[in-house]
Amino acid sequence: MRSNRFTVCLLFVFAMIASACHAQSGVFYIYFGTYTGFKFVSHSATIGKGESHSKGIYVSRFQSATGAISEPELVAEISNPSFLTVSPDHHFIYAVSEHPLSLGPPLDHASYVSAFAINQTTGKLRLLNALPTGGTSTCYLSMDKTGRFVLLANFGSSSISVLRVNEDGSLGQQAAFVRHLGHGSLSVPVQSSPHPHTILVSPDNRYVIVSDLGMDKVLIYHFDDKTGMLSPLEPAFAQVEAGGGPRRFIFDREGQFGYQLNEMGSTLISYAWDSARGSLTQFQEISIAQPALRNAGAELQISADGRFLYASNRLSRIDAQDPSKIDRLPGTIAQFAIDPQKHTLTELHQFPSGGVMPRYFAIDPTGQYLLVLNQVSNNLVQFKIDAATGRLTGTGHEIKVDTPVCLQFVPEV
Repeated sequence: MRSNRFTVCLLFVFAMIASACHAQSGVFYIYFGTYTGFKFVSHSATIGKGESHSKGIYVSRFQSATGAISEPELVAEISNPSFLTVSPDHHFIYAVSEHPLSLGPPLDHASYVSAFAINQTTGKLRLLNALPTGGTSTCYLSMDKTGRFVLLANFGSSSISVLRVNEDGSLGQQAAFVRHLGHGSLSVPVQSSPHPHTILVSPDNRYVIVSDLGMDKVLIYHFDDKTGMLSPLEPAFAQVEAGGGPRRFIFDREGQFGYQLNEMGSTLISYAWDSARGSLTQFQEISIAQPALRNAGAELQISADGRFLYASNRLSRIDAQDPSKIDRLPGTIAQFAIDPQKHTLTELHQFPSGGVMPRYFAIDPTGQYLLVLNQVSNNLVQFKIDAATGRLTGTGHEIKVDTPVCLQFVPEV
């Protein structure tokens, strides 16, 4: 067992060294995942069918020295590539593809995951293969630290699955499948059944964390990184407040604490992570938006130095003239300071996201810029991160991307 863990650590270290060497040039490719068949999902129904003109995955070239971003180019024509992940060695990218005629999670037929080889000189992608994810409305995927397994959260079918990765980067057989059972608050329709929204491995690659929006639980599994198998723990989960709707989970840089963003409750929960037992202990909960506003929290990131945490808010309000309608408002990015001793969060600022419905954002690999994807207003907005205060300042750089919902960086070689 010790030998296996040592091998995993070596693989991870080598991947990080390679990444650091490539990053010294300061030039990266940005890959964009998009919705191609509709604009967004609300209450399990697709909104704006036919309004998205995206055709799949796009790529731009990013120069961290100047912040320059080229206009996006189509590199893979694919239906609804709503989430992307990149292998630890940056040689491959994997994309989930929701059903092209998606009618919302309850009526989806199937989701697929595609494997692409990355040409790190040109940014072009080469399709290797595509397989069913094992579920429907697959909304998230990630890889384990060895790069041998892809993990998938199937929102529509209440399940999670793990697929093997072959030596050539293509997708192989299913290694694990788990269907969640139960529900959250019965007063909230979307919580009448489980809906996994995030799945990722722990920093030591021994556990898998799953945020289930429908169950109001953060579930924890033991992960066998030789076989890809999942097995439940005791305790098997951390409970979230009723109606919270856990969406996104991340670990801090040291792998000792975790942060859970709750989409429906518009809150952040701070946890202490016990890597020996595989358990989460809550020690703080804090709001991410003004209580007077309707909000659906979306994304979560920690600054490169580990001192600040950012969360995106998709704000809205009930139409004053027609209560059956919802007006979508410009979103915000909330900034929080992370206490270096207590690891508690303190809100510092709310920054305008520069558009409507900031579903996703990411910090570039150099830690200098934060890029926001505004799903409804079809734009990427760039912010410079102040190294001392973590404050965001708009650079004035904005590019058009139709219905953007995810982005990933890959260093140019």
